[in-house]
Amino acid sequence: MKDIKAIWKTFKRRRAAVHEGVIGDPLPHRFELSVRRWQLRARRMWLRAAVRRRPDAAPPENPIFIIGCPRSGTTLLFRLLQQHAGISTPGGEGHILWNTFQHPRDRDWSSDRLTQADIRQGEREFLYAAIGTMTRAGRFLDKTPRNCLRVPYLRALFPGATFVLLKRDGPPTVSSLIEGWTVRHGISYRLPERLELAEYRGYRWSYLLPPEWRALRRTTIADVAARQYVVSYETVLADLAESDAGSVVELTYEDLVARPVEEMRRLHDALGLPQSDEVLAMAANLSGHQVQTNSPPRPDKWRDRADEIGRILPQIAPTTQKLGYEPTPDL
Repeated sequence: MKDIKAIWKTFKRRRAAVHEGVIGDPLPHRFELSVRRWQLRARRMWLRAAVRRRPDAAPPENPIFIIGCPRSGTTLLFRLLQQHAGISTPGGEGHILWNTFQHPRDRDWSSDRLTQADIRQGEREFLYAAIGTMTRAGRFLDKTPRNCLRVPYLRALFPGATFVLLKRDGPPTVSSLIEGWTVRHGISYRLPERLELAEYRGYRWSYLLPPEWRALRRTTIADVAARQYVVSYETVLADLAESDAGSVVELTYEDLVARPVEEMRRLHDALGLPQSDEVLAMAANLSGHQVQTNSPPRPDKWRDRADEIGRILPQIAPTTQKLGYEPTPDL
């Protein structure tokens, strides 16, 4: 299976549509997206059918939501916590749950932002039953970066939830977002309006959809990535400020990769979870459990994009400092 995936990725790269520095969406890529979309629709149909048989399901007890900007390390943290015997998950990101009632097309493609006012009739009952159907037993864990814009919505649905905020410095996060856009990773929506970015022409948006995204349609990928970083963390910081202190746990990506065992021990205690040998074993050997990256990781990889990062640095600097990071020197 790994060989088949490697061959397919090589084929997609060779067919990548790049003309005079402008990225497109080649046929193999569009085919793969179509297959994934139909798979998601099939899973949703199955879930709706299963949920109808459980209309009175109770809400999950003390669910955990990992919150962080796309490309901030949330997948790594999710994979670690997923090893815990007392944790249950939908298997990956929770789009199958949240987009069933809350797709941006139902709100005139405004954004991924959700509040309590957006909860629709029957949605609460569906989510409780769906989570029970998908996870069976154990404490529910979700990792969906778009939930950076949905804390008031989640808090209204799950009053006993704990939010784990994963912070990451701006330059490496924005650089990873730029790379993802460039290699057409993380595609989330097919927009009703064409993007005319300096480096990309097409309808397919990557990662979360921020408010006022239309103002970015004729800018650059770097501007879009910077906006995604800023909106993600500014929104979640403001929303979590209204939460009870005990319902929020904070950590940084930098500490997680520098001291994984210590940070996971601390997180177990903060979440009220028994220490897990499986989690700690994975934490002690992170190099043996690589998560998906668009290119091999290495220190200060973001400096390869020094020109792009330098240009958008004024846009992200106030947010990075608010998160507790030292100002990045001028590039």
